Amino acid sequence: MHPFSLFRLWLVQIRYALTRELAFRANFFAWVIVELSWFVLQLAFVGVVYHHVDRIAGWSRHEMIVLVSTNQLIQQIFTAFLMPGLTKLPELVRTGKLDFVLLKPVPPQFLVSTAQLEIGPLANAGIATLVTGMGLHALGIVPTFASLVAYLLLLFTGLLVHYALLLFLVSLTFWIVQAESVLLGYYSIFQVARLPREAAFGWFRVIFTFALPLLLVANIPAATLIRGMEPGPMALFLLTSLFATLFASLFFHQGLRRYQSASS
Repeated sequence: MHPFSLFRLWLVQIRYALTRELAFRANFFAWVIVELSWFVLQLAFVGVVYHHVDRIAGWSRHEMIVLVSTNQLIQQIFTAFLMPGLTKLPELVRTGKLDFVLLKPVPPQFLVSTAQLEIGPLANAGIATLVTGMGLHALGIVPTFASLVAYLLLLFTGLLVHYALLLFLVSLTFWIVQAESVLLGYYSIFQVARLPREAAFGWFRVIFTFALPLLLVANIPAATLIRGMEPGPMALFLLTSLFATLFASLFFHQGLRRYQSASS
């Protein structure tokens, strides 16, 4: 299917999601309040920690705020556009409703990934962007145009890491009956992304830098804004995220070959 046709289909899905959110405004505001409360708690924790120390692993208080808010921004964008559809995959497989997805003239991975959208997280993504700007202002940093472009590219790269991990986990549903439980692993493991990379050592740092680049998801974009572009870490982040996404996609398609439809 032509990429432009997929983009048009994605826009239609976004329009449908907007219509649905307008019909259920209470759900929209509830989501915003819950996620905003969690973000405020994270910032409060940073404030408590830096009340006792000046720097952690080379990161000052306002640099840590930029790191945490960048992680929040990536996670909220992912939660809006990709996470809702992916988390529905175990139910589709268990009930046999994946048949209807496979019958459509659209790549099944695209349809599974984008069929469900949530607009509420975008409000919190806007707040995270504002907090990032406030952190940079407190540091006296005015990013250059090149660093802003690199930052946006690295945000997209961080989304790929989110996508790769969750796609891999939900694809286990082709082998595991109750795969919903593995989603708890996603929520737990992605807390690693808001840690300073310099604070990790040994095998932990190796695994979460090269095998599953969670330590790069927010660290590299935030460091690009604060310290400028570093080609080596940026290239490492791009390559590891692309590899992780490719591996997860192959794993998903391997699972599709095992899938037995409701009619079989």
